[in-house]
Amino acid sequence: MRTAATPEPRRPSLTLAAPLVVAALTGCPQEEIVIVGEFGRPIALGSGDASPLPRLVFRPGPCPGEAGGCSSICTGAPETCPADACLPLVVDSGSPITTLVGEGEPTAVRGCFEVRAAEDSFAEPPVEGAAEQAITRFRFDSTPYVQLPPTAADVSWGWQVGDHHASPFVGGVLGGNVLRTMAVRFTDARGSNGPQITFYREFPGVESVLADQGSAALPLQFPGLLLGKLIDDVCQQPDGKDCDLASFGVFDREHPESALQATRLVLDACLGAPPAALTYNAARRTCSLASGPGGSADNFRSPTGVRGKALSKGCTVQAVELAPGDIDHGHDASVLIATGVPGLILFEDSALRLFGSLALPPCMGDGGLSGGVPPSTPACRVGQAGLLRAAGWPPAGTAERPLVELRVRSLALLPGLTQTTGLTACQRLEVRLRALRSQCNYVFSPDNPGQVPRGAGAGCRSGFDPSDPPAASTTAAVVGQAFIPDGGRVDPNQWIPTLVVPAEHPLVTAVRRDTSPEALQLDGLVGTGLLRGTDVVLDYTDPTPSVRVACNDPDDGSCLALPACVPRDDPRATVPACCFGLPEDLLVTLIRDHSAYGCCAALSPATIDELNNAEATFGRELPCPVRGR
Repeated sequence: MRTAATPEPRRPSLTLAAPLVVAALTGCPQEEIVIVGEFGRPIALGSGDASPLPRLVFRPGPCPGEAGGCSSICTGAPETCPADACLPLVVDSGSPITTLVGEGEPTAVRGCFEVRAAEDSFAEPPVEGAAEQAITRFRFDSTPYVQLPPTAADVSWGWQVGDHHASPFVGGVLGGNVLRTMAVRFTDARGSNGPQITFYREFPGVESVLADQGSAALPLQFPGLLLGKLIDDVCQQPDGKDCDLASFGVFDREHPESALQATRLVLDACLGAPPAALTYNAARRTCSLASGPGGSADNFRSPTGVRGKALSKGCTVQAVELAPGDIDHGHDASVLIATGVPGLILFEDSALRLFGSLALPPCMGDGGLSGGVPPSTPACRVGQAGLLRAAGWPPAGTAERPLVELRVRSLALLPGLTQTTGLTACQRLEVRLRALRSQCNYVFSPDNPGQVPRGAGAGCRSGFDPSDPPAASTTAAVVGQAFIPDGGRVDPNQWIPTLVVPAEHPLVTAVRRDTSPEALQLDGLVGTGLLRGTDVVLDYTDPTPSVRVACNDPDDGSCLALPACVPRDDPRATVPACCFGLPEDLLVTLIRDHSAYGCCAALSPATIDELNNAEATFGRELPCPVRGR
């Protein structure tokens, strides 16, 4: 828990700020990475092509590089690029080591490189002025990284990343050994801003303030620490000479520790949970769980499979017996956050365990499911033509054996357990959704004199023991088709694109080995499927590393973030964190009739405009003023 609020850092000028020296594993001076840059200021990520992968650009060469933008930006194979061109750099939390293109033999070095903004940098034909705007924003000095030649014929490496839909070339990978020294924020398009990345020394704000902004904090899987290779994992003892930093046997024997720190972010997940939202009955002043604001509570299905008619009151998990072959519920999984892969990657043995079979109903091009198939499947099958190119690994999928491509209806991320046993991820999601229902019903409770969102009922616990924490104080975040918006339908086009990779592929065996036995066996990788329509922070710097998720548009059904709802001392005070996830028609009523202005942050931009315009028509003060308007 943070102890003091930290104001948002001032935005510096384009001149690089004073260096931040980040101690690496040993804390020795020779093991430090020196970072010089504009902390707290958003940087435009690459745009202009069909790939969703987060990319910046860099110019190979010494530091400091030339001032100003790039003479050109080369999006082709690195061996075809001019020597003075800037190259794409994919930001990948799943790659433990930073890798850059360079001349000569493959080698591990400690050196310096600079990264630049990349807005419109990958469009064909090039956008006028994009190269000139690709100015240097960060310099990473004394940084361990692997340098590979433009043509890497002798190693299992290629300079393409992505899938069969889009596999752009890159000239480097900004990996976990650099990312872990900071907090890294990915922001999806808002208006005309486009995708952005922001680096922080540490993410500013106390937990209660971040929750009031709609951010759900999700500590990593038990024991809540970064996982991955350490020096003892890859070197033969006792002399430690046979080391394999990279698959081709390159290793910096002088300073091995700095390159082999743990970097893996592993989270508990509930895959394919049915859509879930609250519906509000204004006449009765009651709230129920349904598939969406316009859905029926009777047709609802909980994350563990409890049907709406059988759903009991309260917040504890309800026992349920599922019929053989019934997969219309959430499925517990363990996932690694890997921002350098598209969508969601499931390992084949796990996909078979989760869904029983890959003979799933087909996804239809118009967003529907095939005729006669009930809209109650956690995943549908696109086909079998997939290919995955992940940084540092041979391609997965061939013309003879293409990958199965699915769409998974939702992905819920949950905080790791603080003890060795406890509720499963889907059970914890169910508890949090029940707590959300309790928060909604508590608004008009006699125990809530202000009739504003500020908590859940006293009996709403996260377990059966009265000493268990209140269920509303836990967190969860759901992406995909989190709920069906008013007037919407089950729409696999909103589901998460997913590739199924064979369990024997080197990528799968390596990441499973690197995270065991500290974590549960991994079931897959979460890539850009998490970054769509969200504000995501990979907070490596917190004493308990975590992933923070907020939704850009809380009303479109693609994201549901439930921050910790903890009551304040003032019994009449609105707790903004307790507004997120409540029905928008209820929130509008509370803002208008009960001055619950703290709930404005939980409204979608369209609803805020509608509410403000309605009040402005009568000459009244705007209830939810928008900064900058």
